[in-house]
Amino acid sequence: MDKGTQTAGLEALHKFLRQWVQIDDAAWEGFRECLVRKTYKKKDLFVAEGRVCKEIAFIVAGSFRYYKIIDGIEVTTFFSFENNWTSSYTSFLNKTPSFVSVEAMEDAELLVLHYDDLQGLYKKFAAVGLFGRLMAEYLVTCLDERMHSLLLKTPEQRYLKTLTDNSIYFERVPQHYIASYLGVAPESLSRIRKRVMQRH
Repeated sequence: MDKGTQTAGLEALHKFLRQWVQIDDAAWEGFRECLVRKTYKKKDLFVAEGRVCKEIAFIVAGSFRYYKIIDGIEVTTFFSFENNWTSSYTSFLNKTPSFVSVEAMEDAELLVLHYDDLQGLYKKFAAVGLFGRLMAEYLVTCLDERMHSLLLKTPEQRYLKTLTDNSIYFERVPQHYIASYLGVAPESLSRIRKRVMQRH
């Protein structure tokens, strides 16, 4: 990671934190000192299914796919892109084996925070503790919405909602991963897209 990317990444992370909480200079400096810069090549795993995830990372550049192997088939469950976080969150928070693998879809650059360091920051800085709680609540909401979508919406409704809320998926994610995420076969996704385009 070159110096310009490092600086830009830290600035993006600082901005992200300030969108959630009021973080003073001392808390930011403590947070920044715990970060480790890492790079990942396409297809590298941030965490493997069945292993305990001990890190959380802010994505400076690149993207990640979350997937679980069911009956020998990779089922994609989520995506993360730059200027956001990636981790196997349940594994990270509970120190339990991960239910999913988290894989780089593109070459990626991360600012990584270890579990023990984050716990230390929670104890030392109230703003960081508040940030952690707000992020946890946000992730629970995301999970609830995802479950609701899979259980109650049709594939076409899921497609339209994804197109509206996460159009970046259709710009950055291979179609077969999107199909898996929506719970349909790639050929079914093609038919859904064709129907939607014909109506518009």
